[in-house]
Order: sequence, then structure tokens, then C-alpha cells
Amino acid sequence: MDSVTFHHEPPSHLPTMVVAFGGWIDAGEAVTGAMRHLVRQLSASSLASIDPEEFFDFTKVRPVVRLTADGERTMRWPRSEFLTWQPPESRTGLLLFRGMEPHRMWRTYTKLLLDVAEQCGVQRIVSLGALLAALPHTRPPRVTGSSTDPAWQALLEEWGIYRRPTYEGPTGIATVVLDAAKHRGMPSLSFMGQSPHYLQGSTNPAVSQALLTYVTRLLGLALDLSRLDEGVQAFCTRCDQAVANDASVQAYVRQLEQDYDAAVDEAPRPLRDEDLNSEQLMQELEDFLREQREGGAE
Repeated sequence: MDSVTFHHEPPSHLPTMVVAFGGWIDAGEAVTGAMRHLVRQLSASSLASIDPEEFFDFTKVRPVVRLTADGERTMRWPRSEFLTWQPPESRTGLLLFRGMEPHRMWRTYTKLLLDVAEQCGVQRIVSLGALLAALPHTRPPRVTGSSTDPAWQALLEEWGIYRRPTYEGPTGIATVVLDAAKHRGMPSLSFMGQSPHYLQGSTNPAVSQALLTYVTRLLGLALDLSRLDEGVQAFCTRCDQAVANDASVQAYVRQLEQDYDAAVDEAPRPLRDEDLNSEQLMQELEDFLREQREGGAE
């Protein structure tokens, strides 16, 4: 594994890996935000990194220059990092992986990732994702889940968030990694948070918190998620202020609230592909706002 640099000897008894990719399925940067909080709360230590040279187009994801306290320039390259958490008691720890979705050589990248996982004793994988959906910022974010492990699937069904995968179409690196893991005999579970599509481009800490709520519940982690409360409240306040400036958007949010509240009283149904199609959702929003404004001009 010439492309992997280990910072110290890897452990061999970490049965679970949590994976978070930025990019394709990271709406509102909820996935990267959730992993960042997880790393900080667990005080996870860096184990290894994948050299980005072969896997990234640096004209699309550029390296960043930073200045140290002494005024020296340092270069930060796109990160693909493994971290470990070893609890003080006799419980088993975790392998964490975070990185941007690479631009090329996905099969080679996936093999490297899973080779490190196997070397650390990983037997199962938890993947985090977030997508744009038609729901309001004024309601708790929804999280759905799916799993190739029967016990985990039963747990998701018990929690009322299981959704059988039905999507067909272009996919991201997380799906490629989990498919390759399945062929190695590693079961997996995917949590998918949903972020309001009309806030596209906004960082959404509420979805990060929702994802972490289920991760900690699944893995029995004692994390203080209340530290995210202030950021979530500030985010909701900013959204309220932005929406208040446009009566048409206010009306659209009220419609989403009605749809959300009505769904709470109904038996949950599997989400359709078109429910999660961000381009279609944005077109519906544009159509709604145009009708509202044209109606107001009459």
C-alpha cells in the first residue's frame, strides 16, 4: 500500500468503521460536520492517510495555503484520513474514515480503503450520508437507514427509519465502497439525513446532529450532542430571517410544514426516487414561487 502512509502501528481489533465522504452525498455539509464532531468528541487520533496525488484533480479540489503562527506558509491537500478511537475501558474501539470523494481511480481507492480496514480488524461498516429533500427547516430533520446486516436492519425497522434501497442511477464513492465491502463479507449500514432543498449550499448542523443521534444510539457511544444545540439554534434563526424576507418562500415553507405534519400521522412509506431528486425538487420550488409571484401581481 504505497499510497497509504501510517503514522503509527495500526491496531488489529477495531471491528467497526464509520465512513464519511464529502461531496456527492453531503447535503448541507451535514456528513463532514457530523464526522468532525465525532472525531473531536472521541478525541480520535490520526492513524493513516491516503496520498491524494493519484485520486484527485487539484484543479477541481485545490490545495489550500495556510499561515502558521510564525508566519510560515503551509500547504493542505485534499484529505483522506483514517483515525482510531480506543476507549479507556475494555470495550472495543472504532476506526473512522473521512475524506472528499475522489475524482478518479475509484476501484483502486476503494481497495486501499478496505485493505486498511481489514488490517485493523474491521468486520462491519457504518456509512453517513445526507441529501436534499422536500421538508421544512422548521421541523426535525428526517434520517432513514438501510443495512445488509439482518440484525441491524431489524433495529432500523424497530426505530421506524428503515428504507429498502430502490434507487437506480448515478452513484457516489460511498456506495462503491459498501458494494466492495459486501463482496469481502463485510456487512454495512447506511444512515441518510435529509436537508431542506431550498437551503441548498447552506451548512446544516441540524442534520449533522440528527445523524449523530442515530450513530451514537447504534454504537452505544456516550457523546454530548448538546454542544451542537447552539449552532442548530443559530442556523434555524438565520433560516427564519431569510425566509421572512420573501412572502412566496414563506408560503412554500408552510406547505412543506403541512406535508411534513400530515406524514407524521400516516404509516411511513418508502421514499420514492423522485422524492429525493434534488433537480426536480428545485424545479418544483421555482414553479411554486413563480406561481405565487404571478398570482400576487394580478
